[in-house]
Amino acid sequence: MIAVESGAVPAPEWEARVAACGGNPLHLPALHFAEHDPERLIQLQFRHGSDVVACAVGFGLSRRVWRFALRPHVLLFPTAPAIARTELARDVHAALVAFARDRGFGRLVVQPASSPGLTAVDFLAPYASGALVEFVLDLTREPEEIRMGMHKIHRKNVRRARASGLVVQEDSSLDGLLRLREMQLVSSQRAAEREHGFAVRDAGWFRRLHEHVYAAGVGHVLFARQGDEPVAALAYAAAARRALTVRSGSLPQGYETRAMYLLYDELIHTLQAQGVVELNLGGVPHGAADPTHPQFGLHEFKAGFGGAACIRAGVDVPLRQVAP
Repeated sequence: MIAVESGAVPAPEWEARVAACGGNPLHLPALHFAEHDPERLIQLQFRHGSDVVACAVGFGLSRRVWRFALRPHVLLFPTAPAIARTELARDVHAALVAFARDRGFGRLVVQPASSPGLTAVDFLAPYASGALVEFVLDLTREPEEIRMGMHKIHRKNVRRARASGLVVQEDSSLDGLLRLREMQLVSSQRAAEREHGFAVRDAGWFRRLHEHVYAAGVGHVLFARQGDEPVAALAYAAAARRALTVRSGSLPQGYETRAMYLLYDELIHTLQAQGVVELNLGGVPHGAADPTHPQFGLHEFKAGFGGAACIRAGVDVPLRQVAP
C-alpha cells in the first residue's frame, strides 16, 4: 500500500529526494514559480512501508462558485511523479488519484513534459492528452561514442561553427536572460514565416524566472559570441544529476554560423564534466517526424544529436469517472 505525505520540504532535502527517485529539474518547485503561485504549491512524497518511492510537485487551482466561494478545481502537475521503483507505478498513480479526490479536486491534470509511462497505467490511458516526442541523451557514455552517435551533418555543422570563430560563454544574469528573450522574439518571427511560430513570454515573466531559477544556480544561459557580439543563446536547467534544455533563440548571424549546433555540443561536454547522467533535449509534437509537418525541421535538429526518441503524453482525468 502506498501512503501519500503532503508538506513543504527544504530545497536541498527535496532535491536529494528527487535524485533518489530518478527525477529531473522539472520536479523542483522553483522551476514553476514564474508560472504558478508559490502559495498553491503541493509537494507530495509517496511511501511504501518506510521507503519513499516517489515524489511530485503540483499546484492546486481553484474556481469561483457563485460570487464568493472558491472551491478546488484542478490539481495540476507540470510533470509526472518521479518514481524510484517502476513496479510500483500503478500504485503510486492510484494513490495520486485518491489524494486529489480526497482533497476535493474535480480534475487531475499531468502535463506531458518528461512524463513517461502514464498511458501504460490502465485507468489513466483513456485520458491521455498532449502527446509529444522528447529526445533524451545518455551522458554516461564516452564522449567519442556520443559524438559518433550524432548525425554526420550535425558533426559537420559543429566544426563549421568553431571554424567561424564562435566562442561559447555563460551569462545567467538577468541581463543575459532578457537578452535571450530578445533572441527568442527574432526566432519566433522566423518560425512564423515558416508556419509554426511560437509565443514568447513577457519580460516580467522572465524576471520572475530569473529570481526563482537562474539566480539560484539551477538555470543557466550559454551564449555563442562572434567577437563581442552574442548571436545565439541556449538555456538549460540542471539538478538531481539530470538536465534539460528549456529555451533558445538566435539572431540571423547565429543561423548563418550554425551557432546552435555549437551551443548544444558545448552543453553536452559541460554536463558530462559535471557528472550529469542525462540530458533531455526537449520535445516536438507527436507526428513531427512527417516531412510535411511544420516542425519537421526542429524534429530533425533534435534527433540529430543521437538521443533516444521517447514518446510522452500527459493526462486530463475527470476524477468522478475514475476508479483505480
